[in-house]
Amino acid sequence: MANEETLRLRAIEMHMQGIKVTEISRRLERTRQWVHKWIKRHRDCADGWELSQSNAPHSKANKTKEELEALVVSSRIKLKKSPHMESGAFAIWHDLIASGIKPPSVATINRILNQRGLTRRKVPYQKSGIDYPESPTNMQIMDLIGPRYIRGGQRYFLLTIISNDTRHAGVYPILSKSGIDITRSVVAFWKSYTIPDFLQMDNELSFKGSNRHPRGLGVLLRTILSLSVTPIFIPVSEPWRNGVIERFNQKVERTLLTQEHSSFADLQRHAAEFMETHNQLHHYSTLGHMTPLQLDEELQVPIVPMDINYEVVERPELDSSKLNEIRFIRLVRSDLNISILNTDIAIIPKLMHTYVEAILSINEHCLLIKQDGATKQSVQFIMPLK
Repeated sequence: MANEETLRLRAIEMHMQGIKVTEISRRLERTRQWVHKWIKRHRDCADGWELSQSNAPHSKANKTKEELEALVVSSRIKLKKSPHMESGAFAIWHDLIASGIKPPSVATINRILNQRGLTRRKVPYQKSGIDYPESPTNMQIMDLIGPRYIRGGQRYFLLTIISNDTRHAGVYPILSKSGIDITRSVVAFWKSYTIPDFLQMDNELSFKGSNRHPRGLGVLLRTILSLSVTPIFIPVSEPWRNGVIERFNQKVERTLLTQEHSSFADLQRHAAEFMETHNQLHHYSTLGHMTPLQLDEELQVPIVPMDINYEVVERPELDSSKLNEIRFIRLVRSDLNISILNTDIAIIPKLMHTYVEAILSINEHCLLIKQDGATKQSVQFIMPLK
């Protein structure tokens, strides 16, 4: 019987790692129904879920055993003290497994944390009711955190970037939010990981270029276009559209930015350690409890790192043989205007109170207003190619 209970624990461990039911069934030589049964038992029950009915307690205790609570709280404290580590119920579950301890269910761990006042209450997301364009595959998202200050007053920013598909991420301290510093950080991530097809960002001026020359593209846009990456700008004043990286930034704030950094070089070292820990060890509950590196392998992400010798230049040339498209997602409000590179574009009335994709073709000097893949409007938009 002990061996059977070990198999049940092993099945749940593999399930929490994101391994498919069919594969768990094959490895453990059990039926898929058997795997589903114990996944459900683990989800619905507290202690003793892995025991056979004859061995399981006949009545459920009102409170978790003190020693079990102590193990959970001890793991929580250890994870909170560890730089770069998460400390929620799933993280504790994995930590107990790694320590050779049979963990209680995630529901039980959550209950213990709630009873001890060790959880943060989440604000539920409320959908607006207006359809929003779906994200493409092989897309990365970037953002800026800052300014922040090292003891002594030195100012810095953090460029954060993450894969929307696998959550593989990078964090790069920079001394300014100039276009050249931002671009070098993005390129550093692509050299260490892979170049995407799309790069999504908010409407930060440093990402676009200059208000003095609104249609003169900055170094970031020119660089990524020259590398055949399509930039996507989310709607103005809607940061939640970058929810994946906003949540990642919260983790950066809770872990990396609560550390003491004695110098900028020290911050850079801590950021590199944080990236390694996150990509190798952070299990995403929304993605089958897999780490970014496991997801890279599971999803067979095409890893195409940049040439390590590639150098960022101030003004890369745009190649007219390439696509050279920029996408802007915009909400059409009651004034029937959207802003593209500081230029107001009048939109047809039937698109009022809907989201549109404004696709700027630099080669064709044309702005296509699209919805659900269909072109609704076409506007001339002259862009400098040099």
